[in-house]
Amino acid sequence: MSHQSTIIPRAPTKLLFDFWVIPRPTTHHWGSGEVFRQIAETFGVPDVAFGKTDGIPNDPCVLVVDKNTGYEWAKLPFEDDQFAFGYWDPPYDSLYKKEGIEIWRTCRKLAILHTHIWPRAWLKDAKRLAMIAITMGPLKQIRCLQVFRKEEKTP
Repeated sequence: MSHQSTIIPRAPTKLLFDFWVIPRPTTHHWGSGEVFRQIAETFGVPDVAFGKTDGIPNDPCVLVVDKNTGYEWAKLPFEDDQFAFGYWDPPYDSLYKKEGIEIWRTCRKLAILHTHIWPRAWLKDAKRLAMIAITMGPLKQIRCLQVFRKEEKTP
């Protein structure tokens, strides 16, 4: 019995879909500098990283926001839209909805790396720009890099 695929055409979109094959990290901790590098090349360099992984460069232009630097993701001391572009790679044990909504409040554009797809409805005034599947080798979970930006408000 042969299998026949049906391709259903979709409406034109400006949403970027991609698949990045990233080499397995050689660190003893989590994180890959290759993911951050690819994000910077594709979308620009984030000015804030929510969570410090091995792959976040030690760059004075990238503020690191996590418990180790004295911040709680659920209650941030920053202004609305203070950051041009944020990157967030939370642990994969939860969706961290409350924390994500608070992080979004502080960013005009945000890249979220997670194993679950974030509902756009959780992020006020969000427009999804990209969904990129990322794999780091065999027997590893595929993560989805989701990039959102705030829609321009018309007066």
